[in-house]
Amino acid sequence: MHFLTKLITAKNLFLSGATLILFALTFWYGTIPTRNLVETDSLSSSPDYFITDVKVREFDSSGQLIETLDAEQTLHYIAKSRTLLEKPSIERQSTSGSWSAKAEKGVIEDGSSDILLTENARATKKYLQSEDIQLSADNVHYLDKDQSLTSYGNATLISPQGNTTASEITTYINSEEVVMTGSVRGQYETVR
Repeated sequence: MHFLTKLITAKNLFLSGATLILFALTFWYGTIPTRNLVETDSLSSSPDYFITDVKVREFDSSGQLIETLDAEQTLHYIAKSRTLLEKPSIERQSTSGSWSAKAEKGVIEDGSSDILLTENARATKKYLQSEDIQLSADNVHYLDKDQSLTSYGNATLISPQGNTTASEITTYINSEEVVMTGSVRGQYETVR
């Protein structure tokens, strides 16, 4: 009997209770679902793959260079069917001259030859028979089917004659046609 009373002392009861609680907590911790190290939302906004220091060259069937695309980085998203460009620079040759453009960012939709340049976009169109023009805007969109460059968002056309601003400025690659829409304003200086 003395043995039983010694066993049931407060100290032993406390140790037995602590052991039981520790065992229960260990069992409970093992049933908690595991978490990923990276949250699901973060994964859904991550690119499927990326490439750095990109240099792409396109040639026609005779081996003539027709387009150059350089970018610091490309990020491709399969679910969105698009590629995002970081600091893209593009140059394309055409029958009437060439054009080049650069910006902070760009977007190319899968299966498309169209390119949207955003954030401080600048494009230069070089003609064979006339003066070059420059487009400066928040966005410059090259549309392959129209062979056009459309500038919008603080769009400015800079030519030897002066500067013209408009809501939207479209120039066609294989002609000297320029279409301006919205509020069009010009600033020209006379040559002495």
